[in-house]
Amino acid sequence: MSISKTILYFCLAILFISCNEPADSPYPPIVFEKKTTLPGTGRASAVTFVIDGKGYVALGRTETRSGALNDCWQYDPLLDSWTQKANYPGIARVKAMAAVVEGKAFVGLGFDISLGVYNFDACLKDFWMYDPIADTWEQKASFPSNYTDACGCFVYNNAIYVTSGMNGTGFGFETWKYKPVNGQPGEWIKLKDFPGPGRMGGIACASADRCFFGTGYRTYNVNDWWEYFPANDTWKQRKAMPDNGRENAVSLSIDNRIFIATGRHFGGGLTGGHVDSDITEYDILGNVWYVRGNIPNGGRENAIAFTINGKGYVGQGENDTEILNDFWSFEP
Repeated sequence: MSISKTILYFCLAILFISCNEPADSPYPPIVFEKKTTLPGTGRASAVTFVIDGKGYVALGRTETRSGALNDCWQYDPLLDSWTQKANYPGIARVKAMAAVVEGKAFVGLGFDISLGVYNFDACLKDFWMYDPIADTWEQKASFPSNYTDACGCFVYNNAIYVTSGMNGTGFGFETWKYKPVNGQPGEWIKLKDFPGPGRMGGIACASADRCFFGTGYRTYNVNDWWEYFPANDTWKQRKAMPDNGRENAVSLSIDNRIFIATGRHFGGGLTGGHVDSDITEYDILGNVWYVRGNIPNGGRENAIAFTINGKGYVGQGENDTEILNDFWSFEP
């Protein structure tokens, strides 16, 4: 990217940040209910998915830049309990992606922290399908690009979309589509590049018929917000988040409503910035943001989150001093 284009993106980011404020919320503050936490000492940078009314948490790490995991756990909301499932067959990793299509989970990509940061070879391309009935994993077609660290992922019309991410040395714009084929490895199809600045640690999510991506980190935080239109492979910029930008947040789609929570605002090498505890709702029809409350136990990044039967679940992650080991539910 040219220097002039980089400067333009930076100036636009400053402009959006300075004039963007949340709308007055028509809803009361969200109330959280404490739930049974995942067994162990807590984890950060894991993946989550939901199949048949059960939540799953896999991969991640137990320490900063160490303690990578390849286990997988199932959460039953009716029993408020966890059950360990078959381990992920690939290398233990962080900041992978997970998506569900027709009752199967697809998990992969991410970063091998044992190889150290800023390492092209640490970006993992393998891609696996999990069958919850058989409790087995099957390898699928590998991702065709090295932009696999902290990329965005969402599902639309039984296809998986992956965008942006880092390749160990630079920030990507690439967008790919994967549609599973029964009994076959499947195929990755390259789409038009994401039109915003390249990044890692952004958030992608989808409601029943709308797809969104934004926020993240590219040596500075961005707070832009985009809608993707799969029918014609185009993007349109929407109202930016009402903050100074964040990375490593979580997203939830609950009854066609979009929620963004937690994350870190990077403040540079001297201060490190701060971690966020807020949960903010994006009103799709109004194209506005509402601040809805704060998750208990303070700010965090690299948390876990998923939705089951109209309830949101969020927890774990890390703050500036420790890996957290809590778990909460809420209704919007």
